[in-house]
Amino acid sequence: MNFGYTEEQISIRSMVHEYAKNVLAPRAKELDEKNAFPLEHIKSMGELGLLGIAYPEEFGGVGADSITEAIAVEEITYGCAATGSILTAHYLGVDGLFLAGSVEQKKEYLTPGCKGEKLFAFGLTEPIGGTDVGSMKTTAVKDGDDYVLNGMKHFITNGKYADIIVVYAKTDTSKGNKGISAFIVENGTEGLSFGVGDDKMGIRGATTDEVIFENCRIPKENLLGEEGDGFKLAMQVVDRGRIGIAAMAVGLSQAALDAAVQYAKERPAFGNPIAEYQGVQWMMAEMKADLEVSRMYTYYAASLKDNGGRISQEAAIAKLITSEASQRIVHKAVQIHGGYGYMKEFPVERYYRDQRILEIFEGTSQIQKIVIASHLLK
Repeated sequence: MNFGYTEEQISIRSMVHEYAKNVLAPRAKELDEKNAFPLEHIKSMGELGLLGIAYPEEFGGVGADSITEAIAVEEITYGCAATGSILTAHYLGVDGLFLAGSVEQKKEYLTPGCKGEKLFAFGLTEPIGGTDVGSMKTTAVKDGDDYVLNGMKHFITNGKYADIIVVYAKTDTSKGNKGISAFIVENGTEGLSFGVGDDKMGIRGATTDEVIFENCRIPKENLLGEEGDGFKLAMQVVDRGRIGIAAMAVGLSQAALDAAVQYAKERPAFGNPIAEYQGVQWMMAEMKADLEVSRMYTYYAASLKDNGGRISQEAAIAKLITSEASQRIVHKAVQIHGGYGYMKEFPVERYYRDQRILEIFEGTSQIQKIVIASHLLK
């Protein structure tokens, strides 16, 4: 693997970092406190090409590689973890169309998604469970030239703010996973509604909602791929999405490390800045080592994504090691801040809450270990 960065990657990192530092970071505390969805961030990210950075130019994307996409997610999360979550959720929805959409569907839906004109969401998780996809209760029944959807999705990031939701539902309840199909559902469709938004511990600006389908009628042309192909598609999308979560973990870890180093240089104790004490230096060194290992494996997994095919093991490893490393890094950042790390006036308190979800969504750490072990035991 070539560990050097291309000129494009260096340029995009610089551009997104400045945007994150100057536009996202100043509002991150307010979004957290108000549990507010940053619509203005969607607009500005769209103008920068970030909503379609790794998708083909023919469909309105930038045409960059997946390492560049990971860099973008990393830098966005550095400025605001909630906005990073919004971006990765958008990619999950867009990815379904990119992988399985017809030429007509891509022109109608993928292109505005990549251009930043439409925000996407990924409608898979239900109240009864997320990872246990086969237990889903949402159904899609063929009725003439339409499908009629009934059921509920839960914890759907972007939810009511999304223009397009890629929804997974059972078209044949007797076939388990093989009876799941995917559909393009436009916000505003009759029979589609949203429940009360979730009051979360962290990434509070990344609104998650219940999505409710009550005799929601959509045209048969909105079937994504073939009937029964939904489970396979969802697993491909989730594999690829786990790299996005890994990139989020890297970005949040970098923010926590930077905050800890800056604080340690400024905080006096016993006549010296605490950065001069070996105990603090060791914590910072451990944080840096965890961070760089996380970053390199994330980029490795991202490079495999561009080669096509399943990357379930590599994506699971990336998600597992980066999310758990971010826990250690943020924990140490709070510890270095001492009592002030427990106070909302310092960003590491928010990082501590934002980090926790990284070990849960897109499959818990325990699920990642099951995926990895399944490859070892083949």
